[in-house]
Amino acid sequence: MGINSTDYIAFTNEAARTSEAEQAIVTYTQQDTRNFGSATVLCTPMKQGKKSWHKGGTNPNAREHITVAFQGPTGKHITTIHIDRRGRRV
Repeated sequence: MGINSTDYIAFTNEAARTSEAEQAIVTYTQQDTRNFGSATVLCTPMKQGKKSWHKGGTNPNAREHITVAFQGPTGKHITTIHIDRRGRRV
């Protein structure tokens, strides 16, 4: 079940919220079969600017993406993944 409303998308740094990131999450969840209740964009640490969009991370060669933690309808963590600007898993 996809996330269709930005009301269910949070950012660890709200100042880094962008409509493009929100749309990427909505696009991704429309393709995934899991029952997501909400999503949280995990922004980079303060020393890296608290950004939503970033490169590298656990894979230094990863292309630009957002790191998103998905929760189920009850708030229980389901998965954390990287999503690119087109809403595809990186």
